Amino acid sequence: MSLGARNDKGDRLYRRFLDGDANALAELTELYRESLTQYITGFIGNTGDAEELMLEAFTRVLSDKGNFKWRSSFKTYLFAIGRILALLYLKERKQEDFISVDADVADRGGVSPETDYLDGERKRQLHEAMQKLKPEHRDILYLLYFEGMSYAEAGTVMKKTEVQISSLAYRARASLKKKLESEGFTYAEN
Repeated sequence: MSLGARNDKGDRLYRRFLDGDANALAELTELYRESLTQYITGFIGNTGDAEELMLEAFTRVLSDKGNFKWRSSFKTYLFAIGRILALLYLKERKQEDFISVDADVADRGGVSPETDYLDGERKRQLHEAMQKLKPEHRDILYLLYFEGMSYAEAGTVMKKTEVQISSLAYRARASLKKKLESEGFTYAEN
């Protein structure tokens, strides 16, 4: 279970659930509820429906215990189910426009109003630029940078090989950089 070692908290909680610990289910839900809802919202653009799909993803994963084979982390498996449900939702509604994930970060407190304003502007620019990316590019950037998944985990979610994910991530970063630069966004390169 080399992939699962990256996010072992979710894996441990799922194992506890499988062993009959009812509290583990509540902890798993608390651990992934918000991030999975945001991820699904990125596909469907509706937080209310995304919350319902998040619950459906948990229901499917947890009621069908025999399908998870530990080839990835629990989080990766859960997000793959969430992605499938979001795509089915879109297919049912024949919706073609994807809306980007709201990438707002929690308030950091103690920050000057000027810094807070500038941070907000950067987030807004990033959010707007990501909305203009291809859905596949938004998806990979969200999984890698907002969810902290490895290329292998993102590949499992997106049903692509690590090589395909690496290439997609490179193209997505280049596309995002180009969009940001065209809008006058400046940043420091490492």
